[in-house]
Amino acid sequence: MAQQESPAKVKVTGFGQVGIVVKDVETVARSYWNILGIGPWNIYSLEAPVLRDHMYHGKPAWAKAKIAQAQVGAVQLELYQPVEGDSICGDFLKKRGEWMHHISMFVDDADATAAELVKEGFPCLESGRYGKDGAYYYIDTKPLRTIWKVVQRPTSMGVEPIRIPETAQESPAKVKVKEIGQVALIVKDAQLVGENYWLILGIGPWQVIPFEPPMLHDRRYQGRPAWAREKLGIATVGGVGFELCQYVDGDSIYQDFLNEYGEGLQHFNFYVDNQDETAEILTSQGFTSIRSGRRGPTGRSGNYIMIEPLHSIWELVERRR
Repeated sequence: MAQQESPAKVKVTGFGQVGIVVKDVETVARSYWNILGIGPWNIYSLEAPVLRDHMYHGKPAWAKAKIAQAQVGAVQLELYQPVEGDSICGDFLKKRGEWMHHISMFVDDADATAAELVKEGFPCLESGRYGKDGAYYYIDTKPLRTIWKVVQRPTSMGVEPIRIPETAQESPAKVKVKEIGQVALIVKDAQLVGENYWLILGIGPWQVIPFEPPMLHDRRYQGRPAWAREKLGIATVGGVGFELCQYVDGDSIYQDFLNEYGEGLQHFNFYVDNQDETAEILTSQGFTSIRSGRRGPTGRSGNYIMIEPLHSIWELVERRR
């Protein structure tokens, strides 16, 4: 049977950007460059006249921020530092701290795309215009368990960025990430959230699978042997994996995240030739393996590393041999 077409009025065909809220974009950008080789970074100050027509919860407002942007394969990473004024990223920083905050879709007409989502019942939390002809809208997409940002990129920012590193050079990182393989959300019900993505943004089809023994074996949790059952919702967005992670039973970093923060963005993954060697490099630098295990009959391995200076978890996944 042929796959049916999504009824979504707005259809996302790729991850434009994943945004991480931080306290200091320069420091975090240097950490990404030095630890995972991600960069170079372009850093901009967002304030008048570059930033204008700023709206916060439907009312005119004023704000200053800094952003740092770097391309990682098909996905752009953005570090967002609230400086002054009213912003939902500033609210997030006060409530949650530094962490992954939103996913962006790049569109040709941000006004029309945002208006369509608002018409469907998803409020706009914040909006504004920037650069020569850029625009953005943060949309409150609660059924999708994270904020989606509608972005019309400017043809020019109107100012020269600060660059990190300042000159062309090789990153000193021993582990270098060339592309993001997957973006992952922690959810309470992978089936339901996957259906919401299909209906609202046309993302799918989704495959929801059990993630448990015997398919998953040699599992370790916080450094000790452990057992758990989970479900994964899996789809692809513009060649990048999208994963919905649902806790079922046992010792799980998914449940830990849910207990402390609720549903939301939790980790990225990237592919490596040898997971054990790569994990050893990162743990020798002081970063913690919070979960690992092997999957399937071939023993293909994965390892979740908490990298605190990057304000995100990075899962190492061994390439299929």
